[in-house]
Amino acid sequence: MATDIDQWLKNNTHDLQGKVVVMTGATGGLGRHVVRDLLKCNAKIIMLDRDMATMNDFSNQLRNEFPQAQIENIVIDLNQIRSVDAAVEQLIDQNIDFLILNAGVYKVPVVNSQLGYNNVFQINFISQYYLVQQLLPALQRTNGKVVAVTSLAYNYGKLNEDDIDYSKQAKHASKVYGNAKRFLTLALSEFFQDRDDVRLALVHPGITLTPLTNSKHNGLTASTMKLLFPRPEKAALNIMHGVFTDIACDEWIGPKVAKIWGVPTVSKLPVATAEERAKIYNLAENICKLIEKSAMF
Repeated sequence: MATDIDQWLKNNTHDLQGKVVVMTGATGGLGRHVVRDLLKCNAKIIMLDRDMATMNDFSNQLRNEFPQAQIENIVIDLNQIRSVDAAVEQLIDQNIDFLILNAGVYKVPVVNSQLGYNNVFQINFISQYYLVQQLLPALQRTNGKVVAVTSLAYNYGKLNEDDIDYSKQAKHASKVYGNAKRFLTLALSEFFQDRDDVRLALVHPGITLTPLTNSKHNGLTASTMKLLFPRPEKAALNIMHGVFTDIACDEWIGPKVAKIWGVPTVSKLPVATAEERAKIYNLAENICKLIEKSAMF
């Protein structure tokens, strides 16, 4: 008998034979479920991860489950801009149909990257926004789509020009993480606002038990998390909905009930002022220009 997840996939997805999906965070808690769902749709998957051994192990598992699977692995360290550039060099000549930005770090030791911002800001925002910019030609060739995974923690951040990356709040992991996700969300929303050559879908998975949200981070036991919140394979459907559903740049996809439970649905992004959106977008663009011009990274 088909599960509710199987039924949802049957009703809300279609065949992706011949389509190429590039995904950061493909070996993570949510990413693994999304990859499996995409392989069920016959997509070709290019996984980006900093650890080749992890990708190879996962790829071997997938090929046992899906003998016809098309999978490639490319190393990328989102805390190192030149690692991003190296990955782009391997991708830029491909026709990319979907770029899924799923990578993220939460409660990690906060240290400064080469750009001068903390590593949470670098990994969750700067490097992934830069990746979009650099892969734009590969996405334009297919009228492709960027699916960016944001978070309800978006609401914990608000532009602070005296503490852009929330380094002064390093003890508050949710704020540091949420601020980075807010930057990624609003910068991409502004960047894609008037584009018709590449599309954007912003998504959030609600709350679920993954390595990113384990009991060490939120004070809840794993068993309590499992009882209260959807399992990861169901939360991953929000990302899948972003792949198959076109939405406006001021909307996002997330669970229907209280943004935590239920099927994926489209709603308006939480309010951000036009001034904040513009400042975040301009900062993102200026950082990318600095990276492109500088040889120091």
